[in-house]
Amino acid sequence: MTSKVYYFGPRAPPSDIVKGQRLFEVAGLNECFSKGDSVAIKIHCGERNNTGYMRPSFIAGIVEMVKEYGGDPFVCDTTTCYLVSRGTGLDLVKTAARNGFTPQTLGCPFVVADGEYGLDEVRVPVNGGVILKHAYMAEAIANADALIVLTHFKGHPEGVYGGTLKNLGIGCSSKQGKSMVHLFQHPRWGYPAHMFHPEKCVGEECPVYKKCGENCPSGSFTLVEEKPYARWDHSTCIGCYECRLRFPCGVIVPPEGAWEGSMMDMFFPAVIADAAKGYVEQVGRDKVGFINYAVDISPACDCVPHSDAWILPNLGVFASKDPVSVDKACLDAADQSQAVFGSRAYDEDCPGEPWKAGNEKFTNIRKHPHSKRPISQWTTINAAVKNVLGSAKYELIEAEPGPPERYLQPRYRDHPPGYFTRKAFALRKPTVDPGCYLENPRVTIEELQRRPE
Repeated sequence: MTSKVYYFGPRAPPSDIVKGQRLFEVAGLNECFSKGDSVAIKIHCGERNNTGYMRPSFIAGIVEMVKEYGGDPFVCDTTTCYLVSRGTGLDLVKTAARNGFTPQTLGCPFVVADGEYGLDEVRVPVNGGVILKHAYMAEAIANADALIVLTHFKGHPEGVYGGTLKNLGIGCSSKQGKSMVHLFQHPRWGYPAHMFHPEKCVGEECPVYKKCGENCPSGSFTLVEEKPYARWDHSTCIGCYECRLRFPCGVIVPPEGAWEGSMMDMFFPAVIADAAKGYVEQVGRDKVGFINYAVDISPACDCVPHSDAWILPNLGVFASKDPVSVDKACLDAADQSQAVFGSRAYDEDCPGEPWKAGNEKFTNIRKHPHSKRPISQWTTINAAVKNVLGSAKYELIEAEPGPPERYLQPRYRDHPPGYFTRKAFALRKPTVDPGCYLENPRVTIEELQRRPE
């Protein structure tokens, strides 16, 4: 099966906002819902202190289109598995607002789709999964009539690249869903198989003693005053990843090879595809549409608290009803491009000369704290083809810009702006003031155009 992917290149006009709006129509995303349907618009609002996330105005443009076609939109994101600036619903709303995502800027409500503590979820089957049999989806997204996934295309330290599939498979998961996709709950590779050495805990002599005693959200790991200081109740462990704090001291130790480029590391991108399939089928394949904004392409995800130099020039905006094809088109465009000089792609530790046009970019720039083993950027795509989520074969169709007046503010489509100012200007009677200028400029054109010394 060959899917259609519609795109605009990086040059203007139109603006990237209008490109997204035009592609919404050209790719048929307006057909994903009926009048009055609730439409979840899934975004990634960015980590605190990250500056590479997608601009709120991109999302606002799509909100306008959903409303225009009669949908009832809400923009949403989900809490993170790790407990930092987006670990609870309240923290997520605060971080989103700091990054510019509010009902006022978006034009509709902003919703934490998995609730205040990430526990609002729906268990959904994964038919034909390569690893997962079921997944846990954020409840507000699962209950929506339609889903539009807006994604900032970029790199990712664990998933290799971040695109539509990652925004689905991780971004639409509840807390437990994220833990499962990360394989934290796997019986052989995850926390159930981690070894516990309480005798290695040195108590208050440890520099992270206080944090260690407080960071377990379920209370399954605790510290006490008498030896052995560390206590861990496996039966209440939720696989939240906070125990990584205890890896260096050896109190909790992963199974051999679990983190060092082995099973958890290698299969994680594939599990993303499994969860993504479950979530698409929960909403309905004909009720879901995807837009990738391949601009400001950073080497790491928007979930890190910084933004490195962009690794690629802007590639454009891509849209499709097939989540696999839209990601594949972006990856192909990335590989065909020369990297931005001085970016991560030029670092000496990157194999395969990823800076060259024609070479794989994300496979070779990936920098993961636990592993140096390369993981292919095609892992998620191949898994999504294997579980029949979508097709890696696509027809790339360059979209034609619509009439400029189509994307003006609605009030200016029938009348120009001057039509609305006549009453105020008639009352205030503004006049021109030629007397504000000197009779002759005090500088010559030649002086203005010289390079300053």
